[in-house]
Amino acid sequence: MADFRRQLKLGVAAAALAAIAPASVRAEDKPAPASVETQAAAQKAGKESAKETGKDATKPADPKAAADAAKTAKDAKSTKSADGKGKDGKPGADAKPEEKKSYYVPTRGYRLEPQSDIPPYVRNLGKTYKQFEGIDWLNVGLDSRTRFEFRQNDYRPWTDTATNPPSSQRKYFPNSLWLSRTRVYVGVQNILDPFRAVVEFQDSRAFNSLYEYQGQEINQTDLISAYGELYFKDALGKDPRGNDRSLTVRAGRFHFELLDRRLIAENEFRNTTNNFDGVRIKLGKKENDWDLDSFLMRPVIRYPYQFDRPDWQNLVYGSVFSYREFSQYATVQPYFLGRTQFADQTNVSAAAKVHRETYAPGLRIYGVLGNFDYDFDINKQFGAIGRLQTAVLGGQTYDNIEVTVPHNALAWGLEAGYTFSDHPWKPRISAVYVYGSGNGSPFSYSNSNFDIFYGFNQPFSRNDYFAWNNIKDPKVRLEFTPAKNLQIDTAFSAYWLADAGSAWDRANLFSPLGDIAGRGTFLGTEFDIRARYKLSQFINLTASYAHFWPGSFPASFAPPVRGQPYWPQSYGLADSWFNVRQTTTTNGLTAKPTDFFYLEATVNAFGDGQPITKDPASTLWGAIGPNAPAAPPPSWRDVYVGLNGGGAWSTPGTYTWVAPAATAVLAPGNTAWTPPPTGASLDLSNQLAAANYLPNGNNRLAGFIGGFQLGANWRFDNNIVAGAETDIHAVSGNMDSKVLGSTVTVPSGSLKGLYVNWAQRNTQLNYIGTVRGRLGYAVTPTLQLYGTGGLAYGGAISNTALFTTFTGTTRAAATTLTDANYQKTLVGWTAGGGLEWMFMPNWSLKAEYLYYDLGNAVAADQHATGLSFSAATSVWTGTGAPSTRPPYDYGVATRTRFDGNLFHAGINRHFDLFAKD
Repeated sequence: MADFRRQLKLGVAAAALAAIAPASVRAEDKPAPASVETQAAAQKAGKESAKETGKDATKPADPKAAADAAKTAKDAKSTKSADGKGKDGKPGADAKPEEKKSYYVPTRGYRLEPQSDIPPYVRNLGKTYKQFEGIDWLNVGLDSRTRFEFRQNDYRPWTDTATNPPSSQRKYFPNSLWLSRTRVYVGVQNILDPFRAVVEFQDSRAFNSLYEYQGQEINQTDLISAYGELYFKDALGKDPRGNDRSLTVRAGRFHFELLDRRLIAENEFRNTTNNFDGVRIKLGKKENDWDLDSFLMRPVIRYPYQFDRPDWQNLVYGSVFSYREFSQYATVQPYFLGRTQFADQTNVSAAAKVHRETYAPGLRIYGVLGNFDYDFDINKQFGAIGRLQTAVLGGQTYDNIEVTVPHNALAWGLEAGYTFSDHPWKPRISAVYVYGSGNGSPFSYSNSNFDIFYGFNQPFSRNDYFAWNNIKDPKVRLEFTPAKNLQIDTAFSAYWLADAGSAWDRANLFSPLGDIAGRGTFLGTEFDIRARYKLSQFINLTASYAHFWPGSFPASFAPPVRGQPYWPQSYGLADSWFNVRQTTTTNGLTAKPTDFFYLEATVNAFGDGQPITKDPASTLWGAIGPNAPAAPPPSWRDVYVGLNGGGAWSTPGTYTWVAPAATAVLAPGNTAWTPPPTGASLDLSNQLAAANYLPNGNNRLAGFIGGFQLGANWRFDNNIVAGAETDIHAVSGNMDSKVLGSTVTVPSGSLKGLYVNWAQRNTQLNYIGTVRGRLGYAVTPTLQLYGTGGLAYGGAISNTALFTTFTGTTRAAATTLTDANYQKTLVGWTAGGGLEWMFMPNWSLKAEYLYYDLGNAVAADQHATGLSFSAATSVWTGTGAPSTRPPYDYGVATRTRFDGNLFHAGINRHFDLFAKD
């Protein structure tokens, strides 16, 4: 007891010293921190006191007690006068010292908060599994993310590296892409201070794509971080709140994010990571009242199947100063970024062939004012950039001569939000306006297109259609949390070009004549919604959907080039002195709305950052093993959410009709083809139609499926269990093709020549979902058998393409395409049955079989499109001189029945509707 009294006195003395200290420094300042010796003594006294009372001082405090303590401290502070005395004029010995508090206040702006230097998936090993307690010098991370993406009418082109040089191609068919990303992180801290080190690997892979895999999708097993660091904890002393002001010097390969992520970001959503080789120096840290972050680095070029290498052509540098003295109202961040790019005439990228010097000073201010919040960023760029032009010297023409023009650009963004903090869902509504300058005219002797550096595009568009250049983007957004562990956000956005004469880069659409060509500047509107759910301490789920409606600008590129504004003046610019090339035609693609949805599951081996009392395997075995304690029977009156995986297989049958056609487009109401008017053309059309006929038959589809489900159960007193469930499955491998080649020879006459035919039928199931009722019987308290049926829907593709190539001497070689294409969502029905087992409280496993019938996909193309019959245009419009028209015409119609089978197993997390807690 004597020891206890001695330690208690020491603790009271330490508290008194901390309370009185401010008067000797500055009356209005907060209490200065106690000395290290005093803090240690007070901590020891607290532990001794805890031992006497039987409490564990290492355990977190009770939330209510902590709240009461905070209120008491606040009241004590409010009763203290400017000279540090209490109401009675005596020294405030009973006042508790104010705890150290970070100056850092995060932004509430949507996806504008930069990630910390230590990635969010990384955990301190000593704070994870109980077996690793005390190992606080090691940071570890192991997570894996699987995402299914379905995109229809995607405006973003893909790069075909099979051509020389690589060429940009359009995505005319829906694509069902599977992406996987696995990261491993090991970081050493404290034990070897001041030296610290990090090594991080990432493996990014893609599957099931119709198109060549792109650099943002795949980067197999590469090093994304490998650096050494000197960390001096309090090299610069302490800030007024007692936080250590550190000095950090880092060198090697690393990734990081700055400011609002619009200029330097890791691109967390993407399957690959932006990273750099270089040096980074930090004075202070984000918890301080100020810090300075400076860097000099080269971006790393990602090679999908080789080791990544630094980009020696580019040098990026800059500094960000953050001032947080008044962070409860505003954090102020003046900054400067720069980029030097050296010209490389051998590079396949036009942008990399020229030199660039960008200087980009900027200012960001953000803060929280009660329920209101704001985030503002403005950046002014100047410098110089090279431009490739054609020059005539001494009567000789020289291509790709580089000249230098000044760079002068501006971008800014403002987001303002309000949070309804009193509402249980904590909804936040925000309004955003973003502006990024574009190049006013490619014919001017300056460049105004904003340099986006290495920014994050998701805050601009869920479809990944836009970045911070040549854009005007107002949007409204709503974020809310309707249930524990569930977060939902949704937005509506509109987009305009900032300058009509500058390109929409992400869609590769360019009209050098600008708005005088009559295309307008309206790009379109976008709606998006995203739901995120924390299924367990280790698993997080995300589902998202976005729809884009095209505006006048993209739609104007959809017709054949002869049908576009200002033909042919706008196309003659390709040979101009300014060397600009207008986009030709998108063959109808950019006049169609686009759809994008994804399903995502992330697994973290080290949990969510909270202590893991028992590893998952032991928890599972403890619940279902032979020594498992008896659990209360499930109520089967609950809602649930879960994951599923399995397989789908089918043999969709296709019926095909091919016949000659008379005109490019049938007259309204005419559903029958009529023969071409001339005998020779009629004979040829009949022969080609017969040769191109693909026999009726079945394609065989089979592959993996996986997705989410959401449902509810209600058990009646007689053990009958009724329920409802909706699910959606991503599909992999459910595609098949049938091909047929043939030739037709015309021995004489004006149509003399060899006609080579190629017919191909493609069938594909991109995704499938259901909305069903369930009716079952609980054969035991934990097992139910059930039947199920309801609505089914799925993304289907049925495409029959018929090519004919003419080779001969009577006219130029040419190719035509007749394409009957169906790529929409079919809706039908489904029925089946399954069983579900509640293997541990609130968790169940299920297995289920379903038969589905989505109905018929019907498509027709009743004219031949000339791909190269005219030198003036790449697409035949059905008009023009006979010498530019195909000498034949045939059409095709198809009908494909999409029905089949699926089997999947799943795991569900249940939430009892009547549970006490």
